[in-house]
Amino acid sequence: MSLLEIPRPSTPQSAVEANPRRLRWLSPANGLWVAMRETPTGDDFAGFVELVQGEFRAHDGQGTFLGAFESRESGRDAIEGAARL
Repeated sequence: MSLLEIPRPSTPQSAVEANPRRLRWLSPANGLWVAMRETPTGDDFAGFVELVQGEFRAHDGQGTFLGAFESRESGRDAIEGAARL
């Protein structure tokens, strides 16, 4: 199995260090998107969005269910909002 990275604008390392909560999204399988939080010391798991029965279900990095959404982007927004806390 290989991971597919969702394209996003590149971030200079100095910006990652200044904003350690920026997320990088990977898609290890169809219907699954995983968020990794970039930090100066490496990546931390920040959550995932999974397509289940037509819903995009979002969970944060501790596995807490954040909700079921109509779009992948809405689920991703929920995780990005939780990661800012």
